Amino acid sequence: MGKAAQRQTGLGLGLISLGLVAVGFLAVFVLGPGAQTGVPSSEVSADAPGLLDRLDDAPTRRAVEALKRTAPATYAELDVAARHAIAEGESESRLAQLVLEALFAQFQIQAPAIKSARSDQFQTIVTGFASGLRALQAANSDWCEGPHIAAYLAQNETDLVPALLAEFPYASPQYDWAMDWMVTILSVARTAQDTPQRHARPTARDEAILQQYGLELGAQQWNLALQVAAFANSEGVSYARMQEVIAGMDACALGIAAESVSARLPGDVRARIWSDLMPEIMIGNTPYVMWRVTDYFFIG
Repeated sequence: MGKAAQRQTGLGLGLISLGLVAVGFLAVFVLGPGAQTGVPSSEVSADAPGLLDRLDDAPTRRAVEALKRTAPATYAELDVAARHAIAEGESESRLAQLVLEALFAQFQIQAPAIKSARSDQFQTIVTGFASGLRALQAANSDWCEGPHIAAYLAQNETDLVPALLAEFPYASPQYDWAMDWMVTILSVARTAQDTPQRHARPTARDEAILQQYGLELGAQQWNLALQVAAFANSEGVSYARMQEVIAGMDACALGIAAESVSARLPGDVRARIWSDLMPEIMIGNTPYVMWRVTDYFFIG
């Protein structure tokens, strides 16, 4: 069976997950709080059908309930917006888009809380992300291929956001994955808010341990090591050079490799590394993230 025949577009998890890896494991989530629809000004009856009356699948229900527990104000906005959309006859697809917008905005909103997560919780987030990449890899998806990602990253945000949301059609495997992964993110954020763990800055010893495991993996998968080095060396040279390097990446393999390295780290080391990096990833501080990754792996 040829490669094109093997691809299952229903398993593509979209630019949100793959953009993270395409920029050296780490990148910008293009949806922030400003991307939300907001609350319509006119009133809607409290007896009007609600979101979960129309989207009654288990993944959506779990995600919306997690949003209600962790970010009640955002949930309230989503609830009102959904009731208006239902009253106006909007489709399930549009309602699902409202849910995705509200959930993905939480990456920036919950970043400060995530900084105080436990080591095992950081790993749970990374493992959930990698499970989506494994599904893409098994499906031989376009989204693992650098040229596909490079083409999307060349778009402006106005064009990119609708294209990105279109990668998560309601009731598809990637939509269900997004719902489940966001439950993980929100659950970790809520726990970190209630019982925060304070982590010191990464030490020179932490960096040495991370480098050791990274080099061991690179020795086993040298092509990945070359891809990471090429990206790090392109950063700051020119946008065209960065696009060229991204086009040569295997995004799924990079993300899975990042999970593998993270899983091998001692718990305290993992906690300090991810406490430093993950909140910056979530708010889209790519220059800082790339500087730290370069520093960690002595890429230059």
